[in-house]
Amino acid sequence: MKKMLLIAIIALPLLVFAEKEPVGYLGVSTSELDEAMKTALDLEHGVLVEKVYEDSPAEKADIKIGDVILEIDEDKITDYKTLKNIVKDKPNNKVKMKIYRSKKSITKNVVLGERTKTRISFDIDIPDMEELKELLCKGSEELKEQMAKLKQEMEKLKEDIKNLKKQIK
Repeated sequence: MKKMLLIAIIALPLLVFAEKEPVGYLGVSTSELDEAMKTALDLEHGVLVEKVYEDSPAEKADIKIGDVILEIDEDKITDYKTLKNIVKDKPNNKVKMKIYRSKKSITKNVVLGERTKTRISFDIDIPDMEELKELLCKGSEELKEQMAKLKQEMEKLKEDIKNLKKQIK
């Protein structure tokens, strides 16, 4: 229970002050083409569509399971990350998508959708190395001064103890 409370205390302010950012959405799950698939299909690049989500821009554009997405607006799609980065930067944009289907290369116009992505950023002022060195040096100077004072006090205490011993004898 304490862990959940701690998480809520930390996460809630982060979510309240998080920025909402629109990102593009296609609505497919893909896998990368391995070398055997590239050879069999006689392709150099692309990603294989494994799932098309219902009511997604991909479904509306008649993208099918088994299609290979080759390009979006003439940008080659080499892997999922490339596809994701191109799509996310174009919410609600109409793009020209080149796909490979049934031994043919075809072009489809797709209007990408939009989703909201929550972004949390931190603005932390970290001193540069010169500032850090200066702070450390300043701190070590103060420490040296305090150590010198402490040493003087210790010497004085030793002297006082010595005098007390003499008076007792």
